[in-house]
Amino acid sequence: MRNDDELTRFKTEINLVEYAESCGYEIDRRESSRASTVMRRSDDKIIVATDADGHGIYFSVRDDRDNGTIIDFVQRRRGLNLGQLRKELRPWLSGAAAPVRRPAQQRPARPERSSVDRQRVLAVWMRMQPQPRNGHAYLRDERMLDESVLTDVRFASMIRVDSRGNAVFPHYDEAGLCGYELKNRGFTGFSKGGQKALWHTTNIEQAQRIVIVESAIDAMSHAQITQDGGAAYVSTGGALSDKQRELLRGVMHDAAARGAEIVIATDSDEAGHKFAREIAALAPAQVRVSRQVPQEKDWNDVVLAQHEREMRAQRERGYGMGM
Repeated sequence: MRNDDELTRFKTEINLVEYAESCGYEIDRRESSRASTVMRRSDDKIIVATDADGHGIYFSVRDDRDNGTIIDFVQRRRGLNLGQLRKELRPWLSGAAAPVRRPAQQRPARPERSSVDRQRVLAVWMRMQPQPRNGHAYLRDERMLDESVLTDVRFASMIRVDSRGNAVFPHYDEAGLCGYELKNRGFTGFSKGGQKALWHTTNIEQAQRIVIVESAIDAMSHAQITQDGGAAYVSTGGALSDKQRELLRGVMHDAAARGAEIVIATDSDEAGHKFAREIAALAPAQVRVSRQVPQEKDWNDVVLAQHEREMRAQRERGYGMGM
């Protein structure tokens, strides 16, 4: 029983992030969040999390068979048997290991506890590929979004491609990635086990204008139509849940604190107008809120209508030249 208790203590009391650092892994702070720490060593990339039982766990981005607790981590990377493993980890419990003696403010934080579903969502997301350098084919050729928009720094890293070629849009809550939308020709889906929260552009914390739309595709369409190069965009991916309301309140509260304005650019139908009123009601009194309505049902319809007019004009010019 004492041996089992010691293994449990290894899993719960040792900060796996800190132990991985001692093995040469470095934290990727750009990709990490409160619920997960992304770490790299050479060509090895892992994600460290804490499960609901308080066990530190990891999973490899490149090998879905490489995952588990600190016990698995040590055995895979150090090749130690169980007896050797105990000798390796005991100093980390006693405080004798050199990294543990660092001042508290210099030690990496242990990730917040998270669900298995969130961990699976993150693992799948991390294995997805960035969109091609000229943009996702569906978004470019079917939705008629310009390459310059798809590769805009605000949008580019907020789109990935899954193994089936779908365009993927991540949703984030206060703890980090919690789900993702899937889009392709004739297909719309959401990650299994994931939760809808907010998709947003990378400049959400700095922009002086935040445009709230109903989908990520509408966000990029709005940017293409308005040529607004400074705005940040937020999408809810549809109707609001209580969680999304709280997240939107937070976004607008932060916007108000830095004097930014809010533009509500939901659809032009009755559902969109109702949605706009609901969002406006969440805004703090001191923030500037305005409404922007697309000339078609939604902003991508505006892009498609504009493209059709341009194609028609080209055909007419061709006919006029005797083609």
